[in-house]
Amino acid sequence: MNTLLGLLLVAFAAWVAWKVFKKPDANDDGVVDHKDVLHAAKDSLDVNKDGKVDLADVKAAGEKAVEKVKKGRKKKV
Repeated sequence: MNTLLGLLLVAFAAWVAWKVFKKPDANDDGVVDHKDVLHAAKDSLDVNKDGKVDLADVKAAGEKAVEKVKKGRKKKV
């Protein structure tokens, strides 16, 4: 369980680092600082893009995961 949690934390950190690298000055204040990292993390976690991180994002992420699983289980002709 600890290995899985560690892997998830590393994956999330990599995702945030990729977002920061992609657009370093996210809030356009002229300085790359911790506020830009916070903005990138919120952007990564806001799955349904409504501007806030809440339980609706968890539900949307779950629905996306279910759709991916359903697509993967289609029979090949």
